[in-house]
Amino acid sequence: MEDFKANPHFRTREEIEREGPKSNRVVIPELKTGEISVCTSPDLGNQMPLVLEKWYVKVGDKVNSGDVLCELGNEAVTIEFESFYNGKVIWICELKKGLVPGDELCKLEGI
Repeated sequence: MEDFKANPHFRTREEIEREGPKSNRVVIPELKTGEISVCTSPDLGNQMPLVLEKWYVKVGDKVNSGDVLCELGNEAVTIEFESFYNGKVIWICELKKGLVPGDELCKLEGI
């Protein structure tokens, strides 16, 4: 049970009964002021390499957790990549770049 409690989304049966099933505790990871986070391309398993097709943000833009940052795709799939944090975009990679899992897409700074 201790392993489960490390997950911020874990709730015991008693907590669910007390708070109700509709309790929607969303935990947004916090990026502290001045802290920098690197957003990297996802690993989609056996998919063909992804290409950065479109940016929805530019350097200097403020973003919130859940905002779509860019569009990645290949012949089989197109995905929108969302921000995990609230912050400011301080760097983006070039368009049409072929990506492998873990390549840097952009950097966000906490504000």
